Amino acid sequence: MGLLVVLLLTITALTANAQRVEDFPDIGDPITTYPQVEWIKGGPISKFEDGKIYLVELWATWCVPCMAAMPHLNELSLKFKDKITFIAQDVFERDEAKAVSYVKNHTNELNFNIALSGPPGSDFDKKWIKPAAVSAIPQTYLIQNGKLMWVTTPDQINEQVLQLLVDGKFTMDAAKKLSKSGSGN
Repeated sequence: MGLLVVLLLTITALTANAQRVEDFPDIGDPITTYPQVEWIKGGPISKFEDGKIYLVELWATWCVPCMAAMPHLNELSLKFKDKITFIAQDVFERDEAKAVSYVKNHTNELNFNIALSGPPGSDFDKKWIKPAAVSAIPQTYLIQNGKLMWVTTPDQINEQVLQLLVDGKFTMDAAKKLSKSGSGN
């Protein structure tokens, strides 16, 4: 009896997780709205507009790879500031005050929009984290003309990959060939 209960709970959890993943857009699908968040720098952004390019990077202050990627994100945001909207979306934050303090203390080194997602159950959590089944960060989302173009990691994003978007020539295959390791998601 106990094994049957465990099996049913496991199947239920797997089915629920599979459902959540299906709710998030696949590559090439429309992604038009940005969930409600607390903007601590820049913003507000509530939708992904046609004719525009967005880079959304999920991060947190406790995430060593996330913090290591910030200078790279800043460099790219300066290079493409009039062509791509950059959003550093703080998620899974254990101490939101620490994130706010970090941004205030490094504001000149963070030339992009920055937002807090809020706690579990927040709008961002319900509309992005859970549906996309985000379980690890950093994670980078490229959106162009209201469509999800690529979900990858910051180390796969470079000037050449972003230039593909700007030039209207982006494909995942081309981006993977130009990325750091050639093995983006």
